[in-house]
Amino acid sequence: MAYNDEHIFQLILEKLSGEISDENRLYLEQAAREDEKIRRCLEEMEDASKRAGPGFMDDVYNEIAWSNVLSLLDNEQPPSKIVSVKENLPAPAPKKSNYTNWWIAAALLVAISAFIYFLPAGTHSSFIRSFTDNKVSIPLHGGAQLFIDNGDTIQLPSYDNRAVSLTELIQNPVAGTWATLVVPVGKDYRMLLPDGSVVHLNAFSSLRFPTQFQDEAKEVFLSGEAYFSVAPDAQRAFLVHCGQIVVKVLGTSFNVKAYSDSLITTSLVQGSVITQENNLPQMQLKPGMESVYHTGHASVIQNFDENVTLAWRKGQYNYYNESLGELDAVILHWYGKQLLFNNAALAARKITGIIERDKPLTEFLDGLGRTSGLAYEIDNDKVYLSEK
Repeated sequence: MAYNDEHIFQLILEKLSGEISDENRLYLEQAAREDEKIRRCLEEMEDASKRAGPGFMDDVYNEIAWSNVLSLLDNEQPPSKIVSVKENLPAPAPKKSNYTNWWIAAALLVAISAFIYFLPAGTHSSFIRSFTDNKVSIPLHGGAQLFIDNGDTIQLPSYDNRAVSLTELIQNPVAGTWATLVVPVGKDYRMLLPDGSVVHLNAFSSLRFPTQFQDEAKEVFLSGEAYFSVAPDAQRAFLVHCGQIVVKVLGTSFNVKAYSDSLITTSLVQGSVITQENNLPQMQLKPGMESVYHTGHASVIQNFDENVTLAWRKGQYNYYNESLGELDAVILHWYGKQLLFNNAALAARKITGIIERDKPLTEFLDGLGRTSGLAYEIDNDKVYLSEK
């Protein structure tokens, strides 16, 4: 898709201000799914807006904001079969402001621009997800791997529904050493952690943890989705870090979905957990409840259906009255392919059904043809959907 930088930035501003239409929101979401730099630009703008406060949206129209933020977007625009549904929106006029923190936000955007603009070529097309700090790169193909900080890489064995013990893989682990479990597209993996807790990691996910828990708290870092069965320990809490959220438990079973740092869901199955966003008040969950954190919005607690939320553990994704566009992430994580639509209305179409990970993607797509009258074309790592 050939995207216009100024138009995309205009849509990002509309989204941040809460004034974006449903059609433009769907178009922006599709652009973010298709273009890595647009996705990162959107996420960083959301973070910058949160940091700068309410005056950010007034100042962002400043000419400096334009020159800094537009450099986040890729100017190489390959041809695509997708039909644009965008409106020809004019660029906003610059505004004046006395908001004293704008220069802090602008400096942040300059740093973001430099980081994103020079991402290695091909990162988006190969679907390699790059992480920083406690995160690693997740490849598209292959089996689960365990990366040790000493430089060792262990290709993990495949065991049916059995948690592989860390002690089977590492003999005499050195205190202070960390390891990272990486699960690629279309796979899942169970591992027994040093304290006896079991983690079941979903596809396209990683978990970083120490080979020995020695500190007062047992801390792990999650990117993606995982189900935890935490061994009871009255003396030390088990902490799961994911983006801005920390999940604190003493012994319980729960699911955390954190493929994006801007949207994190913690679903409690058994026991009790506490979730906390930075230094905000803690939220305690009861079984059958989940907390949903969304950047820029107040966290909420709501009920959840285990048959839907935990279906991935059986290799299924159950969806009810869900838009086609929302299935894009599942198709990416399980099959390594993107869903692209010939118009925004098609991406918004509501459907109900089940995707089974162990069955070919074409079976799901053929089902869409029978039930929803859709045609598809697969081109390498992209799936184009259109009306028949």
